Amino acid sequence: MHLMVTIVGGILAATALCASPGPDARSAFLPRDAVLAARMRLQGSHRAVRDRLVAAAEPWLRRSDEELWSLMFGNTIKRSWMVWSNGHCPSCRRDVPMYTWKMDALTRPWKVQCPHCNELFPKNDFGAFYRSGLDAQGVFDPNRADRRLLFNVEHPDPDDPLHAFGVDDGEGYVDGDRRWRFIGAYLIYGQWKQAIVAGIRALADAYSATGDRSYAHKAGVLLDRVADLYPTHDFGKQGVMYEGPPSAGYVSTWHDACEETRQMAVAFDQVREALADDADLVTFLSAKAREHGLPNAKSSWPDIRRNIEDGLLRHPIAHADRIHSNYPRTEITLATLLIVLRWPQNRADVLAIVDPMIEKATAVDGVTGEKGLAGYSAFTIQGLAGFLAQVARMDPALLEDLVRRHPRIRDMFRFHVDTHCLGRYYPQTGDTGAFAVPSPRYVGAHFNTSPGMDASMFTLMAHLCRITGDPVFAQIAYRANDGKLDGLPYDLFCADPASLRQTIASAIRRHGADPEPVSVNKEQWRLAILRAGKGEARRAVWLDYDAGGAHGHFDALNLGLFAFGLDLLPELGYPPVQFGGWGSPRARWYTMTAAHNTVVVDGTNQRPASGDCTLWADGPTFRAVRARCAEATQASRFERTVAQCDVGSDASYIVDVFRVRGGREHVKFQHGHFGALALETGRLQPEPDYGNGTQMRAFRMAPIPDAGARAIWTVEDRLKLLPQGRAVSLNHWELTRTADIGTCEGWIAIGGYNATEELWIPRLVVRRRGEDLASTFVAVLEPHAGKPAVASARRLAIPSSAKGTAAETSDVAVEITLVNGQRDIIIARDPDGPRTPIALPERRIVMDGDLCRVTMDRSGRVVRLAAVGCSSVRAGDLRVTTATDDARSMLEVRIAGGRATVVKGKEIVREARLDARP
Repeated sequence: MHLMVTIVGGILAATALCASPGPDARSAFLPRDAVLAARMRLQGSHRAVRDRLVAAAEPWLRRSDEELWSLMFGNTIKRSWMVWSNGHCPSCRRDVPMYTWKMDALTRPWKVQCPHCNELFPKNDFGAFYRSGLDAQGVFDPNRADRRLLFNVEHPDPDDPLHAFGVDDGEGYVDGDRRWRFIGAYLIYGQWKQAIVAGIRALADAYSATGDRSYAHKAGVLLDRVADLYPTHDFGKQGVMYEGPPSAGYVSTWHDACEETRQMAVAFDQVREALADDADLVTFLSAKAREHGLPNAKSSWPDIRRNIEDGLLRHPIAHADRIHSNYPRTEITLATLLIVLRWPQNRADVLAIVDPMIEKATAVDGVTGEKGLAGYSAFTIQGLAGFLAQVARMDPALLEDLVRRHPRIRDMFRFHVDTHCLGRYYPQTGDTGAFAVPSPRYVGAHFNTSPGMDASMFTLMAHLCRITGDPVFAQIAYRANDGKLDGLPYDLFCADPASLRQTIASAIRRHGADPEPVSVNKEQWRLAILRAGKGEARRAVWLDYDAGGAHGHFDALNLGLFAFGLDLLPELGYPPVQFGGWGSPRARWYTMTAAHNTVVVDGTNQRPASGDCTLWADGPTFRAVRARCAEATQASRFERTVAQCDVGSDASYIVDVFRVRGGREHVKFQHGHFGALALETGRLQPEPDYGNGTQMRAFRMAPIPDAGARAIWTVEDRLKLLPQGRAVSLNHWELTRTADIGTCEGWIAIGGYNATEELWIPRLVVRRRGEDLASTFVAVLEPHAGKPAVASARRLAIPSSAKGTAAETSDVAVEITLVNGQRDIIIARDPDGPRTPIALPERRIVMDGDLCRVTMDRSGRVVRLAAVGCSSVRAGDLRVTTATDDARSMLEVRIAGGRATVVKGKEIVREARLDARP
């Protein structure tokens, strides 16, 4: 941020020297030739688009200049981001949280409407009250306003009990300790966003589409009046957020102010050429300046242009704190403002922002590192995608130059391809999504199949495909268009649409419609995804191995699972801020460690920390990841190993080993999809709730049997995601020793932050207690659709090498018995233990390494081996030695017809022998 302040400071000094308009008033973002060609298309094949853009601008075109000028308001009324964040309607009393009040500033000015009973508020004629308070500068002064107008117009009699009901003087309607900020919210969502910003954009688009200067004239009236007052707005001092103190901003809070400032700058860029010789505009605005004693006389176009540029471009550059937003949104807006001011003369100034912006925006596996994978992580990248698309239209050579100098632009767009699971879900790490709700669309760019003046993401993807040669860009565009070429690239400014379609079609023919699904480990972002299967049989397991960060949760080593088209171990989602804001107990609950599928140490929330991946394997039938993040906890060790084991082509089970050391209490929590949880164990006894600020209840616990316990989640298809007649369950074998096991209920909100429906979902609890505690949690999970492949799972004792007795270590051996009679032996060495071979004499297995899976047929013969980080493995008659024991090296061997075939890891295998035959 310090670097950005320095850069902006230097740029501002340079632009101050150029405050007078230059001789060239042409648009920077819309080259004239491209605009003329687009207008020709809009007169012909795209006439319907032209009609749509014209119709959108009509409400403002038919208003007089005086009416448009009067739309803008001053900073004298508190602006509120919500009427009441977790409030209700004063009339029908039904919940109306967050952003659910309805507004239509053009047809119902100064009113908000309940979405349930349709009552309008405030009940007084606020428009009349507002006009009565206008001062000499045309700004509302509450001290001048006629307070005799503050009554319910439906009940004008002062003796009527409802005479003051629903009355708002700008500070809200107050009933006891309850306050509804009807006008404060209306100013933002009605007057500002709908009547002013939307009007500026619609008029600018209509002018670009038609060349009719009347649209530009009306846009000029709005832009100039906004520029008069925009610098006086400071949401950080004048706003209300969640019924409390706000942060920064202009009319809106910071993130929206950033986007609105950019949008107005682009609109000004669209129309300024038409305004340069608009004598009627000068006549009107100079008269308004005289009438209201404004400091800028507006006596010429240079005066007006300077007013607009000072108020809407230079002021935000000088006050970048008011448009500070999720990285790199602020930098995109600053670059946009500079381009509109003096491009291409200030190319060096623009690139001084753009180059470091792209470097930082792609520094963490191609993205910024901000959490909220399908939300904030994508939101920032969507902004950069839009900026690059504008750059491509403005100067195609510049886009190619940027991609050449910043090759991680490719990784930026690949990130949300690589992390999309089953074509339906993203791991909902951080502030994003809602409980178990799919995200079927690619979120790395915002695609629009209704062409307009915005730059086309389809065109950008085709350009990037050509520049990089990477077919993934064509696949992104093709999937965004529902798997068809028709209509592409939805771009009025594309000179050769057929050529772009051919680029995409050629890539799809050669590489297929979908990127090849592979396991990925985003080690900088700290997210590993293990994938298996194709088509409807796709499944994925993911592990998040950090905690905290921007919009992150305290969720280190949180586990997720997608299978059968469902999110079977879902994140809770975006915090339910509608229940009292970010600091409310229920919003904080969503971010807490105990709300996730991980282990809590001593009841304490994790702290921000970055973990490390210490093992990685991606084989044909066996995949695994091991990660640690002790820095996030009070423990000296915090490590999870997850292995995905295929059983045929359409099913897998998961082996989960979680090692924790330190503290006095370790509790593993796990919840599943909507549905019922049945725990097969001894009689559960009620216990006190967990407490620690969590939102859980109904704890029932019992000692875990020596043989372990099985839990079964039976899915309720609440969201109607399954085909008719399909039933999905998740079987869970808990094999942790000397522990308590039980169930509880956890609170969740259903839907997004505009909903108030609540639900208590079942959770599985596994708990260990003791001084200087060391725990090894072991579990096997199997999702299935009515026909499980796993019959049973049990822990095996690992004899000590000295005496042949069971060793007290955290090495783990598990035997999985399949329904078809096969057995799997999974061995997971404790990486912190002695580096000696682990032997299971009764199974004729000796492993010198980190992790292995041995599969035996019904007769006990070994038919497959997968090993990770192993220098040698003996399994039955099979003996394998390798050239490395690196924990990222793996091999798979298939045994059939009396022969052993290495199907993975040939490059590391020194010898693979079966019955002493090579």
